[in-house]
Amino acid sequence: MTGLPPLDPRPRSEGLPPLDPRPERGRGLPPLDPQPQRAGLPPLSERGGDREAARPPAVPRRRVSRRRLGLTAAVAAGLVVAVGAGALGGELVGDDDPAPQAAVETPAATATPPAPAVGGDADLADAVARAAPTVVQVRTSTGSQGSGVILAPSGLIVTNQHVIASGGSLSVVTSDGRTVPADIVEDDARQDLAILRPDGVVGQGAELSEEPDGGLRQGDRVFAIGSPFGLQNTVTAGVVSAVGRTNREGVPMIQIDAPINPGNSGGGLFDLNGRLVGIPTSILGPIPGNVGIGFAVPASRVRALVTSAP
Repeated sequence: MTGLPPLDPRPRSEGLPPLDPRPERGRGLPPLDPQPQRAGLPPLSERGGDREAARPPAVPRRRVSRRRLGLTAAVAAGLVVAVGAGALGGELVGDDDPAPQAAVETPAATATPPAPAVGGDADLADAVARAAPTVVQVRTSTGSQGSGVILAPSGLIVTNQHVIASGGSLSVVTSDGRTVPADIVEDDARQDLAILRPDGVVGQGAELSEEPDGGLRQGDRVFAIGSPFGLQNTVTAGVVSAVGRTNREGVPMIQIDAPINPGNSGGGLFDLNGRLVGIPTSILGPIPGNVGIGFAVPASRVRALVTSAP
């Protein structure tokens, strides 16, 4: 678009009357209120109350402390751990149980209970149940008392010689509470053993081990039954601490840690098969009571004395 002449400046409107001066603003008007208000509306300080009344009541929000949040988290974590532990326990305990199935019905299988571990509590309880009726309490008319064991199949009773050494008449109290008179058949102070013959039925006898030292090894579990401090048919358990010990007389001894006390003398030391493996005879310690070092005459010495008895 070349060739066009430049635009001339536009002239002001000639011929128009000049504008009158603008009057001063607000002359004669009342001063403004510092906080204008709309007609019919309450002040802002009151409107807040009306606004809250118009709204539905809100549920108040409870402020939860950090401590409570931590406790909630700990409880939730505990539930997760408990669920995990329960699942693990189910695998360990009930791993033979079939998983539940809703759609398929299968005949219930008879589960064979697992056999208790060798040397476990079930073995000990069963062995005690077999051996307990064979143990009696031995009493003398002079006030001495101890324990004794009925031997199978002879029905004779073995005890310690020091139990009956005070003399006087003898009697035995059976596991079911009967008192039966008894006489001395054979005794040996060196081995601290004595054999009694009861004058009546006293009950079943214990099986006597045939092996030297009762066939025991160091660490084998054993238990003793006797009448410590007059408490008849008291059971204590422990392990074989050593075999092949000898006393001052050269008599072989089995060292045990099963607690034995005065009154256990002459009672039975049994293995977990319920066999008689020894006769508790003495303890070693700085006090007249159990400190975990006791000695028993092995069953092989008992068998030899019974064989030699008339």
